[in-house]
Amino acid sequence: MRSTILKFWLFILLLLGGTTQHVYTQEYNYRWIKQGYSMRLRLDNTGVFGYMANPRRGDEVRDSLGLEYPAGSGIEHIFGGGLWVGAKIDTGRIPGVSPRIKVVSTGYEGWAGPLYELFPSPSAADSFWRGDKNRPNEKPAGWDEYWGTGFAYKPISDQDRYCMYTDFYRRPTRHVPLGIKVIQSSYAWDDTYADAITMIEYRIINTTNKSIDSAFVGYFVDADVGPYRISQFERNNFTGYYTNSRTAYIHNPINRGSTPVGVALLSTSRSLDSLRYTFQWYPGPQSPSPDAVRYDLLSAGGVEPDEYPALSDTRFLFGFGPFNIRPATDPHPDTLKVAVAIISGHNLTELQRNASRALDIYLNQGIRLPATPPSPPLRVEVGFRNVKLDWKWRQGDKEKFGRDDPETNWDTTNQVARWDPDRYRSRPGFAIPPGIDSTRGGRNFEAYRVWRSEHPEYPDPSFTLIKQFDVIENVDSARFEYDTGLKYTFTDTNLVRGKTYVYSVTSKSIPNIAYQQLPSGEYVRVPVEPLESRNATNAVRIDLPFAVARTLGKVSVVPNPYRTDQNYTLESGGYEGLTSKWDERQRRIKFINLPEICTIRVFSLVGDLVKTIEHNGVAGSFPVGDEDMLLVSDSNRALASGIYIFTVESNLGAQTGKFVIIR
Repeated sequence: MRSTILKFWLFILLLLGGTTQHVYTQEYNYRWIKQGYSMRLRLDNTGVFGYMANPRRGDEVRDSLGLEYPAGSGIEHIFGGGLWVGAKIDTGRIPGVSPRIKVVSTGYEGWAGPLYELFPSPSAADSFWRGDKNRPNEKPAGWDEYWGTGFAYKPISDQDRYCMYTDFYRRPTRHVPLGIKVIQSSYAWDDTYADAITMIEYRIINTTNKSIDSAFVGYFVDADVGPYRISQFERNNFTGYYTNSRTAYIHNPINRGSTPVGVALLSTSRSLDSLRYTFQWYPGPQSPSPDAVRYDLLSAGGVEPDEYPALSDTRFLFGFGPFNIRPATDPHPDTLKVAVAIISGHNLTELQRNASRALDIYLNQGIRLPATPPSPPLRVEVGFRNVKLDWKWRQGDKEKFGRDDPETNWDTTNQVARWDPDRYRSRPGFAIPPGIDSTRGGRNFEAYRVWRSEHPEYPDPSFTLIKQFDVIENVDSARFEYDTGLKYTFTDTNLVRGKTYVYSVTSKSIPNIAYQQLPSGEYVRVPVEPLESRNATNAVRIDLPFAVARTLGKVSVVPNPYRTDQNYTLESGGYEGLTSKWDERQRRIKFINLPEICTIRVFSLVGDLVKTIEHNGVAGSFPVGDEDMLLVSDSNRALASGIYIFTVESNLGAQTGKFVIIR
C-alpha cells in the first residue's frame, strides 16, 4: 500500500509539471497526536486516524505506526482512515426550487482523491485540547473562550483529547462543502478492561441556513494489518462485518502475531435499529469518485459478505443513516452526535468482546469504566525450586502500593450486588467507603486468580491461570465461581532452576447485568461479564537461581561445550533471551552452583587472562548461585573456538575447571 501511494503522488507530480499542491500546508493549524496506552492510535485535527494522520502526509518516512497493538509489538493496523459525511444539499438561493446535489465531505479517502477535505483554521487555538479524569480541576487556559458555555470541561477518561474542524474553511478544488463543523472528542484508558479500545465522539453541526437532508455518516478505513517489518504484509488482509455489534473489521490470518482492528458503532442521535447500514470492501483502484458516486455507495444500504478466505490489500467503507441536520439558524438546531470505538484484541474473539465492552462503557456506564477490583499487593519468597506467593492485605498497603483493598471495592453500577445483603451492608472489616451512594450497587469482589508466565516480557496472552480462590457465598445468595473459599498464599513447586517465571495475582468481580431495548420497545436483561484487574499491575519476575554452593568443587558451566550451531534461546531451554530479539551479542554461558561471594577468572589455554567476574549472590533479596558470562573478552572481543580454563576463588577455597567453545 505504501509503495502504491507513493507512486500515485509521483504520478500527480508529473501531471502538475514537477510541482505538487500539498493540502497539508501552513494555511491551517495542523496537529496530530498519539493516544492510548496498550493500544496506541494516531489521530489528527482533520478527521483522520492512522499512519496518514502525520505532518509528512504522502511520504514514506515512518516515525511510528498508525495504530499499534499491543504497544511495542511492531504490529501495524491502520494506514489511513477517516470520517465521511454525505448528504443531498440545495445549492440554490431559493430553498426547494434548485435541484439538490450529492455531496460528501471526506476526512480521508486514500486513492481517488481529494484525500482530505476537513481542516481547522490557522488559529493556534484550533489544536488538540487535553483532559485527564485524575486532574478534573486543571482546566486548560483559554478553554471557555474557545469552546463557549455549551461544551463544559468534564474530563472522562485517563486521556481525553478534543479538537474541532470544518469542511468549509479551506476548500480543495471542485469540492462543494456541506457547511459542517465537527467537534471530535476521543477517550482512552490505562486499564485492562479497555486496553484495546479508543472511543471517538463526533458532534456534527450544520452552520448554514438550510437543512442538510438525507445525511449519511461513514468511516473509510485502509487498515494494513500485520508486522510492519515483513514485506507486503498488507496483502494478507481480509475484511468482514459483525452485524450484531455493528462492527467492521480487518485481520491478517497469515503473519504471526497479527492482531485485528475494527470500527464499532456505539450510538447516534437516532436509534441504531432505525438506521440503514452499508458495509462495502474493495481494493484501491475501486475507490469511489466523484462525490455523487461516493454518496450513492455511502447511502446504498446492504452488507457485503466477508472477504475471507480471499486475501488482499483491502479497505472498507462502513456507513449509516439517514439523518436530518437542521441549521444553526433554525429555532431548534440539530447537533448530530455519533460515537464509535476503534478496537483491537489478540484475536477476533477478543475484538468482538471489546466491541461489547465499548458498548457497556458508553451506554451503561456513561463513558466510564466499571469498578474493577484493584489487584492485591504481591510478595514473593524464593526457595529451592519453588516460589511462595503472598497477597494478604496488610495495614499500610494502601500507602505503599497506591491501591485499595480489593475486597472492599464498591461498584455502584452492579445490580447483581443488590441481590446479596452482605455485599451492600456494612459489617466488620467492610465499612461502606466514604462518598459512595450506598443505595446503588455494592461490593463486587469475588475471587483471587493466580497466574504464571514464562515469558521474560510477560505480555498478557503469555499468562496461564494456575489457581483460583473465591468467596463462599451465603446459602440464600446468588452463587458465583466455585465457592473454594479465600486464601492468601500459594507455593508453586517443581520449578526448573535457571528458568524465568513471572507471577501475578488478579482480582475478579461478580458479573453484572444491563438492560437493552429491543425495536419493539421491550427491555431485556443482558449479562455483563465479570471484571478482572490486569496481570501487569503486580507482576513479579523471578529468574529462578541455581543453589549456592556450601562446599568446594561444586561449580560447573552450562552449556559445555558451547556450540554456535545450536539454539540456546529461552524457547529452546537456554539462557540467551527470546528468539525474536536474539543476535550474536546474546551468546553466553552460565556458571552454576557458585559460592555466595567469589571471583571468577577465565584464561585461554596458553594462560592469558580473558575475563574477570566478581560474583555477589547475596546482593538481592534471595541467594543466587549462578552468573552469566557473555562470550566476549574484557577487551570486548569475541572468544574464539578452543578450550578455556576457569578458576573460582572464595572463602571455601579455589576451584579450577574448563569449558569448550566450538564455532
